[in-house]
Amino acid sequence: MKITLVKNGVFPITKDRFGLLLEEKPNTGFDFPGTIQGEGKLAGTPAIFIRTSGCNLRCTWETDSGEIIICDTPYSSHYPEENEEWEIEDIVSTIRFNTEKIDHIVISGGEPTIQPMPLLQLVRQIKQKLGYHITLETNGIILIPELTYWVDLFSISPKLSTSEPTPPKNKKMISPVDKEHIRDHKKFRRNIDTLQKYINACMDMGSYYADKPDAVLSRLSSKDFQLKFVISQESDISEIRNDFLNHLNFVEPADIFLMPLGGNRDLLNTTSLMTAKLAIKNGWRFTPRLQIDLFNDLPGV
Repeated sequence: MKITLVKNGVFPITKDRFGLLLEEKPNTGFDFPGTIQGEGKLAGTPAIFIRTSGCNLRCTWETDSGEIIICDTPYSSHYPEENEEWEIEDIVSTIRFNTEKIDHIVISGGEPTIQPMPLLQLVRQIKQKLGYHITLETNGIILIPELTYWVDLFSISPKLSTSEPTPPKNKKMISPVDKEHIRDHKKFRRNIDTLQKYINACMDMGSYYADKPDAVLSRLSSKDFQLKFVISQESDISEIRNDFLNHLNFVEPADIFLMPLGGNRDLLNTTSLMTAKLAIKNGWRFTPRLQIDLFNDLPGV
């Protein structure tokens, strides 16, 4: 089975699926494979990334100065033009030859869950053949029940209304978002039922349906989740509380991360302090974006 990735969608690596050395160094500049997870509970952990192509949203923010900011990986979402079809077995083999000292795999996008069957095959084979820790980065819109058996950390980034590609924002864009995605982003970006089921899968409740009678509500030691909210303005806090947290169960302050808007160092410099202040004020967690601190906006790092 094949899955669609962005160009060079398994990264950073130094060997191909046969274990042969690649001619070029990875974009990290290192002569060995791997980077670090830059965000959330596992920030700083060495990892290999798999980036899928395509997304069901078109995140578009506007700064106080009127600048339009889109998804920080537009080549996997807004403009998924350079893709590669990978056999699942080839991805697993490539990972095997590039993980001598790494046991964490991060599957990101785009939005990985829009390829449900290939994604399921991918996480199953990584877990069964390699036994590595798997983080799945998702916007939390689509539920794939069987994923809950194989994924270790659900890194969920629910999208706020500030991410909507509204017509006024669209007029300022060089490549505007099509009408269908403007409509669908607003309609589907918030799915409380799916969010709760992924959270339930991390609790000792029988399954994501909470079907274990008389269960003591405790977190499973083998699974975890985090909610990462991209912050572009202070008013985002009330929306996080009223539209999301007030409708979800089993979410602790340590599960809630505020992440500054920005796909490069210059923009992060304008949003990080505000985001950190809001995290401290609300007793939540601030997540840096270490990959940007270290490599700025280079892809494949």
